Amino acid sequence: MLKVRGLEVFYGPIRAVRGIDLDVAQGEVVALIGANGAGKTTTVRAIAGLTPFRGEVSYDGRALAPNSAERNLRAGIALVPEGRGILGSMSVEDNLLMGIYCRRDQADALKDIERMYERFPILGQRRTSMASLLSGGEQQMLAIARALLSRPRVLLLDEPSLGLAPKISDFVFSLIADLRKEGMTVLLVEQKARQTLKVADRAYLLETGRVIKSGAAAELAGDSTVSAAFLGGTSAAQPGP
Repeated sequence: MLKVRGLEVFYGPIRAVRGIDLDVAQGEVVALIGANGAGKTTTVRAIAGLTPFRGEVSYDGRALAPNSAERNLRAGIALVPEGRGILGSMSVEDNLLMGIYCRRDQADALKDIERMYERFPILGQRRTSMASLLSGGEQQMLAIARALLSRPRVLLLDEPSLGLAPKISDFVFSLIADLRKEGMTVLLVEQKARQTLKVADRAYLLETGRVIKSGAAAELAGDSTVSAAFLGGTSAAQPGP
């Protein structure tokens, strides 16, 4: 469903992503794991169309162009960004209405908002509250609900557990597992490797903008390279130019 070949992203003279290849099949949860600064967020932002890139990104066999975020969203790729990206000066309900702006079936879209209130009851209770007044966990629920309202075929989740209390973090990972059961295709960026590998089908370990390990999530969970990346030790990656 999603294919990335030779992805490179530059910030000025700095090559933040160095020729990444990855694949995401329909119905999979695929994880990008790695330490802070490994290039995970840059990779998903490029796929979403928010960051210029070199290389090939294709979705359902069609090439995606850089800087084409709205077109990608309409095609079925939704991003829940790091930091959530909610509109704090707007109400919960208005934030959710932003999630359906690209849909033509407005009557069904409004019904989907009600379904989101059923899925996330706290959002229903806070529907008239300013989004900035929500807790961190509530804001993350709002960001995910808003993305789901576009009815994506591929959901990009960037650090969804970042800054959350353990109980809320567990809820987020449980939600990802539920979405997988419902057939949602997910590309998940996370630093919490152990929890991530429990919900993912496959994973890619990134370091300094490169993939240094990939495979089935269950196999990577016990891999020494993954342990070294997160617990300290010697990495298998070779220094780049």
